[in-house]
Amino acid sequence: MRNLLCTAVLALAAALPAGLAMADPVVLKLAFFGPAAEVNYARVIKPWVDAVNADAGQAVRIEAYPDGALGKGLPAQPQLILDGVVDIAFVNPSLASGRFPDDQVLELPGLFKDLPQAVTVYRQLLADKALRGYEDYVVLGSMMNPNYNIVSRSKIDSFADLKGQKVRIVGPIIGQTVMALGMVPVMMPPTEIVEAMGRGTVDAATLVPAAIVDFGVDRVAENNYLIPLGNGPLTLLMNRAKYEALPADARETLDRYGIDWVNDLYLKELGSYNEELIAGFKADPKRHVAAPGEAEAAELAGIYEGVITEWSAKAPENAALLERTRAIIAALPQ
Repeated sequence: MRNLLCTAVLALAAALPAGLAMADPVVLKLAFFGPAAEVNYARVIKPWVDAVNADAGQAVRIEAYPDGALGKGLPAQPQLILDGVVDIAFVNPSLASGRFPDDQVLELPGLFKDLPQAVTVYRQLLADKALRGYEDYVVLGSMMNPNYNIVSRSKIDSFADLKGQKVRIVGPIIGQTVMALGMVPVMMPPTEIVEAMGRGTVDAATLVPAAIVDFGVDRVAENNYLIPLGNGPLTLLMNRAKYEALPADARETLDRYGIDWVNDLYLKELGSYNEELIAGFKADPKRHVAAPGEAEAAELAGIYEGVITEWSAKAPENAALLERTRAIIAALPQ
C-alpha cells in the first residue's frame, strides 16, 4: 500500500505543469563581522533575514554568519563580497579606505539635524547615483549612525579637556574634525578599542552610544562627553553580479525586502535606542556625563563649518556633492 501511495504521489507531481513545480530556494550567505548580540545585527539584520526566509514565495534562503565566522575584519567586508566569500555583508563604508570616497560628505559634522534626515539623504544620494564605489554592489540597506560622541578614560567637562588626547576614529572626516578640536586621531575598528585603551594606545574613542555598550568600551572608560561629531554611513551590500544572476522570483523577493524596508526597520528599532542608552549613562552613578554648553556649541558650529569648508575646497567634485547634499536637505520637511 505504501509503495502504491508513493507511486501515486510521484505521478501526480510529474503531471503538474512545470510552472507549478516549486524549485529549491536560492541560498545566499550573509556575513556580519561582530557578535550576534550587537544591536545592528540583533534588531535589524537578523529580523530582515527572518523576514526574507519566511516569505511565502520561498525563493530565497539567507544563511547568516555572525560573530565574524566568514571574516572578522570590518574594513575587509566589501572585498569579501566581491571575492565571492560571501554574497551579502554589513559594511561600514568609513572604514573601507578609498572604496567609497564620496561617502565622506555624509560624515561632515553638523550637517544633519537628526537621524531620519541623515538616512533619507543617504538613500537619495544613492538613488541619484551620486556616490562612487557602489557600482559592483546592490544596496539592500542604507542606514546611518547617529552622532558620534567621545568616551574617555579621563574626565571631560569641555572640549578644551580633549586637547592632546589620542582618540580612536572611524574615518578621515571625523579624523579631520577631532584634529580641529586639538586631538590626535588614531584609525581603528571598534573591535580593537578595549585592548587599545588598556595598552594606552588611545585615551578616548569616537563612538555612538550603542557601540560603547556592544563592544564593551563602557567597562574600561567611564566618561562620556556628548559632543556631536557627525554621523556615518552603514550599509547592507550584495554582490551585483550575484544579484543579477538570480532567478526573477529571487530578485523580486530581495526587492520586496529591499532598501526602504531595511531603512524603515532601522529607524524604528534604533531611532530612540541611543537616546535611551544616554539616559542610562546619566543615571549611572559610576559614570561622568557632560555635554557642550551653549557658548561651546556656538564655538563648535564655527569649527565644524571650517571642517566642511576645507573638505569642500579639496576638489570641485566635493563642492558639487556638498551643494547637492544641502539641496536635498533643504527640500525635506523641516
